[in-house]
Amino acid sequence: MKFGKFLQASRVKGWEECYIEYKRLVKAIKVECASLEDVSQPLAYGGFNEEFDKQIEAVNQHFAVRMQDIEERAESLLTDAFRMHESRSMVSLDPESIVKLRKYHRETLQVALREVYQDCLTLKQVCSINFTGFVKALKKYHKRCGDASSGSVFQNSTSLRQQHFYKGMSHLDTVADRIEQCYATHFKNGDLDAAQRSLRHIRRLGLESHLTLGIFLGACLCSLAVILWLSGYSPAKDICPFCTKAITANLPVYRILFIPLLWLWCWSGLCFIWKEISLNYPYILSINPYTELGYERGSRLAAYASLVLLADFALFLASVRTGYEPFGIPVSYYPLAFLIFLVLAMLAPSGVFYHKSRTYFYVSLSRIVIAPFGPEVRFVDNYIADVLTSMAIFLRDVDYTTRFYVTGAFRHIGEHKKEKGLELSAPIITALPYWFRLQQCVRRFYDSGPGNPDRKVHLLNACKYLASLSATCLAAVGNYTSVDFQHMETWSLGRSIWFSVLCISTVYAYLWDILMDWGLFEANTDGWRCFKWHLRSKRLYRYTSFYYWALLSNLFGRVAWALTITPRGVMNGMPAPVSTTLLAVVELLRRAQWSLLRLENEYLSNSAHYRSVKDVPILLDVATYGEEARKTRKSSWSGALVGLLNLLITCTVLYAIYLYRNNR
Repeated sequence: MKFGKFLQASRVKGWEECYIEYKRLVKAIKVECASLEDVSQPLAYGGFNEEFDKQIEAVNQHFAVRMQDIEERAESLLTDAFRMHESRSMVSLDPESIVKLRKYHRETLQVALREVYQDCLTLKQVCSINFTGFVKALKKYHKRCGDASSGSVFQNSTSLRQQHFYKGMSHLDTVADRIEQCYATHFKNGDLDAAQRSLRHIRRLGLESHLTLGIFLGACLCSLAVILWLSGYSPAKDICPFCTKAITANLPVYRILFIPLLWLWCWSGLCFIWKEISLNYPYILSINPYTELGYERGSRLAAYASLVLLADFALFLASVRTGYEPFGIPVSYYPLAFLIFLVLAMLAPSGVFYHKSRTYFYVSLSRIVIAPFGPEVRFVDNYIADVLTSMAIFLRDVDYTTRFYVTGAFRHIGEHKKEKGLELSAPIITALPYWFRLQQCVRRFYDSGPGNPDRKVHLLNACKYLASLSATCLAAVGNYTSVDFQHMETWSLGRSIWFSVLCISTVYAYLWDILMDWGLFEANTDGWRCFKWHLRSKRLYRYTSFYYWALLSNLFGRVAWALTITPRGVMNGMPAPVSTTLLAVVELLRRAQWSLLRLENEYLSNSAHYRSVKDVPILLDVATYGEEARKTRKSSWSGALVGLLNLLITCTVLYAIYLYRNNR
């Protein structure tokens, strides 16, 4: 999302006049650049510099008014809080009335303190966004107007940090700290963390959402219990498709439904955690904060899909175990039905099934594919491509499922054998996400320009993905699928080289995770300490043990990851379908944990230098979200109609396939 659109989406209702008018600055840049190109058309006014000064003056004025109001209200409320326990004016009242009045006074004071605190955070966010807008406008001016603007840009950049609105942000922090201390002392028994959480008042799931989630999760547990019960039975018939081979053949089809669903649960959990710690992930990922999926919509959608998937798999398993096909529906039609419905939902028109979120995702995918030649790489493109590298098993299953249904192998499960085409396509599909990330690194290396110290970082990052691609290619050439340590003396030279490259790639990726992506360690400045490096001091998550757990679990996760980049890689001593599914789950959970620390590092230090400024606006619980949520609920009826239409089309397609099968 471009800054102009993000600015429009981030405006808090009632604070519109406090924001920078970014469009007017951009227009002034275009006009001045046009006048520089055509000398015969002089500027009618002072150009960009005059407009820039007007904007600065307006922002400072609005900041001064808001700041004075916040200071006066905060001072009055803090005074009331310290006098709260005085009862001189209540001497004539009975004890019960005094208790009621004090309770009312406490509740009123709590609400008032929350309002002032929220206004304090909102004003700080406005100042941060305005500062970012001014910096971006200056850089755009310098880029468009060239050397003619270099002097004025340097002068404006130097004076920008001296402006009243920017220097006042530190004073806002002081006011917020005083409110937090007061709230903790009088209402939270001195617990500062609890006071901060209460003052920020992050919006939780409503009662309706809790009930909906609870109902669907309860139904999911019932379906899961039925699946476990059916798993204990042997097939009633020995002939296929009522045999164990039917489960093995259809498991990859269910896996391409399960893996995205698992990531949707992970994403909902990530959004919930980031909101808990007030990490502004919509800003970092360039997502519209009012149309993003978020943890509420994401968890609700995941609960719906989980129930449908588990019920579908329970029907499939019951049909295989009992040998009975209800209404004559073949067993392989159960996963196909859900798959067709899912594809139709992903292609649904505007206004239903979170169309804006889907469009944003598709645009990011297209930018990933054309990374070497398209627009500059954004952090969200980098992030989505990293997630795709953890879905190598999912991508291979898509290839398998396509062949499974297109070639008609689902009609002859007992005779189905793995096609030779899979041996060629599996390495290519496994390598594609890493190839895309490699191209992104090359593009960022090119965009950095000569002399930029970041070029070395991008080059080293590209070497990481090149090592992964080498391991995948060697495994494909030698047809290596597992590591047998019990017979290492019989290893060929090719297997030894492949294993060495795989180990180098795994260690390389692990070290890059903890040192570059997470930035977990910093140099020790205390001479008396024994170690040169220690855990970085700036952290957002409360428990230090989480960071040490991430160090250890990511190591084991990277070992499992090494088998996911190996085409047809499996673990010894375990059935291939179970092994592949377990590897996919472990890798997605590892990627979710990686996401927690990756965005934390990007939020705190701007480590990859995707942002023009280091500061990130505060994540606010704005009231306008409720209006957007109501608009979403209004479109729920149209979404239900499209869902019914999808169901009708799915049934029609299945019936056509059924008739075709019987005629054959």
